Amino acid sequence: MIDFEVLIERAAREGIERIGVGIVVRNASGRILMIRRAPNDVLPGRWEYPGGGREEGESVPAGAARELAEETGLTGLPLEYARHLDFTDRRGRRVRQFVFTAVVPDGLGDEGLAVRMVPLDEVPLLRVPPYLRPYLPLLATAADQTSGSTV
Repeated sequence: MIDFEVLIERAAREGIERIGVGIVVRNASGRILMIRRAPNDVLPGRWEYPGGGREEGESVPAGAARELAEETGLTGLPLEYARHLDFTDRRGRRVRQFVFTAVVPDGLGDEGLAVRMVPLDEVPLLRVPPYLRPYLPLLATAADQTSGSTV
């Protein structure tokens, strides 16, 4: 079992100022669920995988489940911890994002405008936030990774 509190304490010692969560959702065909940000949202019109900030007192896995539900309506999916990513947000804060994976059946999100399943090789063609671009090659790794750490 992964002790996220220990990982959060380590992140703080490393100068990380904010903890975030991200969820790479893929289907059986290997497509990745991407969300297009609303025009009035942070990074308007950009595509990203679901995720966001962890709320005060919230466990990392609970934050991932909440963000997934808020942004996609998906609930009750087993989430598996894959890795963490570090980046600097638009306010200049160092962020550590704990990334989880989940698998959904084919057909989900194929018809929506703001949420859709995208073939992995097409993700780099989307207008993604600048902080995410260096991590795009890691999506394949995260989507395929099975660590046995389901939360």
